[in-house]
Amino acid sequence: RMKALVYHGPGQKSWDSVDDPKILEPADIVVRIDTTTICGTDLHILNGDVPAVTDGRVLGHEAVAARRDGAAPGARRPASTPARLSAGPRRALTGAARSAR
Repeated sequence: RMKALVYHGPGQKSWDSVDDPKILEPADIVVRIDTTTICGTDLHILNGDVPAVTDGRVLGHEAVAARRDGAAPGARRPASTPARLSAGPRRALTGAARSAR
């Protein structure tokens, strides 16, 4: 289990224990978040300005992370994993963690 900032309605948030992420698709990876932040969209969500977001949404999608799925730095990556997400140095993740720089 891990801790996450979870939205529970306008002005309501808490640090909750949530399940660790799982690999669901062949190109998925699991990362260890070293640092994260919330952005303007998260602030709008917390203010209740985004009605499509419901109770239980985990906030904070901009992060610095290192690959955690068991691959050691320098290890061969699965063919389906983009090279930019291979094991090794920390990366900046943005959006829904679908891109890395």
